[in-house]
Amino acid sequence: MKYWISLRKVSGGVFTDEIELGPARYLAVPDNETPGPQHQITQTQWIRQIMALFPPDPNYPDDGPSGDVLFFVHGYNNTVATVDQRHKQIQAGLTANQFACQVISFDWPSGDLALAYLRDRDHARITAVRLVSAGIKLFVRTQKEKCDINVHVLGHSTGAYLIREAFDHADDGQATATAWTAGQLVLIAGDVSASSFSAGNPETESTYRHCYRLTNFFNGYDQILQISNVKRVGLSPRVGRVGLPADAPTKAVNVNCSDHFHATYPPTGNVTLDAVTSHSWYFSDSTFHRDLATTLKGAIDRTLIPTRNIAPLTGAQALTS
Repeated sequence: MKYWISLRKVSGGVFTDEIELGPARYLAVPDNETPGPQHQITQTQWIRQIMALFPPDPNYPDDGPSGDVLFFVHGYNNTVATVDQRHKQIQAGLTANQFACQVISFDWPSGDLALAYLRDRDHARITAVRLVSAGIKLFVRTQKEKCDINVHVLGHSTGAYLIREAFDHADDGQATATAWTAGQLVLIAGDVSASSFSAGNPETESTYRHCYRLTNFFNGYDQILQISNVKRVGLSPRVGRVGLPADAPTKAVNVNCSDHFHATYPPTGNVTLDAVTSHSWYFSDSTFHRDLATTLKGAIDRTLIPTRNIAPLTGAQALTS
């Protein structure tokens, strides 16, 4: 069973790709079906089904269910079918690496434009706030009910921007203002300003405050995030292409995937395909899956993760080929 929260509008009994927001729908989707409105269940049923997946910790049987969930926040111009495929790839990758973590897709109506460049930032803010209020906070509440569920968040492309906005606005009002912390926050191909992740930057202070660790995977060959793109005129370098700034807080981890990508994904000659691959290769890459599972487990120090090489002088981390 796959679990989603979808904010897409419904027309003709199916989810649309329109940019307008719909209500938060909680979906329980059989593995062999594409998510749709017909899979909607109540919020109470949805959270109970997910909690039932986790057995009690054998060392503390009286403390209730114990386990991990990973919210996956996709990028722009993603259809339901695309999000579904990537959800399944992430889930399969974690399972293959012996990490029993339930993936939950936070599906938003991304349209065909990058959300970060839209003039109407109210849309971004409402969507971001719902990530916390309609999703993360549900599991935060379980901590008060003798449960021990670790909540992690993975953002791809514009999903990284959405997460930054969500964590920023989480401190603003009643909808999200509460004491909560995500475990691991992971960004891949993040389409958000790299400079905003400097220590003390007001745009990311809340992001760092509400996570145990932030790991940023970046690829210098990412063609979608290239500054020369006409849509990006005047925008600062993106964290998914150049990495975190040198003055990022110590809880932030920068993983350079450039050499791994270059060695593993040679050009095919198809310009469009190569560009898409440079931005989205993470979903099908077994080395990244292994690294992600190890990162989310948190059992070993970030400097000892076996899928990375560490430069002795700078301490920089790089995904191995």
